[in-house]
Amino acid sequence: MSIFSWYMVRRFVNPFLFGLGLFAVLIFLGDLFDKMHLLMRSRAPLWIILQYLWLDVPYWGVRTIPMSTLLATLVAISGFIQSGEWLAGQACGFESRTFWKPLLGCALAVTVLCFAAQETILPACYHRARQLWQERICPDGGWDVFQGVAFVVGPERFVSAQTLAVTAGRLDRPVLEEVGPDGVARQLDALQASWDDALGRWVFYNGVERTFDKGVMRETSFLRKVSELDLAPRTLIPRTVDPDEMSLLELVRYSRRMRRLGVPVTQLRVAAHAKLAYPFTNVILCALGIPIALRLRRSPKVVNFCVAMALSFLFLWVMELGKALGGGGYLPPIAAAWTPNLLFAGLSAWFIRRWA
Repeated sequence: MSIFSWYMVRRFVNPFLFGLGLFAVLIFLGDLFDKMHLLMRSRAPLWIILQYLWLDVPYWGVRTIPMSTLLATLVAISGFIQSGEWLAGQACGFESRTFWKPLLGCALAVTVLCFAAQETILPACYHRARQLWQERICPDGGWDVFQGVAFVVGPERFVSAQTLAVTAGRLDRPVLEEVGPDGVARQLDALQASWDDALGRWVFYNGVERTFDKGVMRETSFLRKVSELDLAPRTLIPRTVDPDEMSLLELVRYSRRMRRLGVPVTQLRVAAHAKLAYPFTNVILCALGIPIALRLRRSPKVVNFCVAMALSFLFLWVMELGKALGGGGYLPPIAAAWTPNLLFAGLSAWFIRRWA
């Protein structure tokens, strides 16, 4: 790499890091103020709340990387122009592309780092933050009582119930089934089941026990029966899986597993393609920022900041619109995830041809 390229890299890195911190803090504070009333009412210890807030930072950091890339591009080129180095370089015979090619290289490096963070740090932190929020900070936020639930609770063992009340430790109309080589081998069908902390088991009340052997069913009534089910109520919470909690490989595997079970996977496929498309937003916004910075020329830094915010939010809004259309079945998953990138890449190429 030439000395000039290193010089442009340094011009890019400082505003990138500044923008990354600033944008992440601004959006994080907005989200924090939105949840402040829930945090103030929470009975969770202070260290749990602080842990949740700290684990939430990587999520907003990854989300603001493209904004930071665009801001760094605008600041690097406008500063280069305002210092007179742009004219001096052109007077020495440098072509325009010589000035902004290192910036595209920086954006490509940021793309790699963004993908790496998205696949490693983000899923682990986001999963733990979501777990703390639902179990410790806001346990009564709508995920305590579940209707129409079904679980796999062991090898060839299944439970279904009309209602799961987690805090109360109660199942309404539970059915526990054990499956053998020839189908259902044993079944507990009761009006209610309660979790017994002392026994570490679910106790079924007012039901019948059915056994099936070679097509013959035997049925025995009971008022109280201690079952073999030893999973505590909180472990039975049917969690909705958020794609941000998984890496790309985990998301693809989960999507295939759900498809084999007959569950619609359109939104999961859109999310998988979006995980591939999102990091390339950095290169596209960098390419879009180059001709805009040349057009703005000697505009103050506050203008660069506002332009970076506006273009970034526009791009992210188009991406979310594409994902919504893909999730609704109006676009194929690959088109829903990649069309915004292609549209803005085409716009960037047109601007560069005209202004750079």
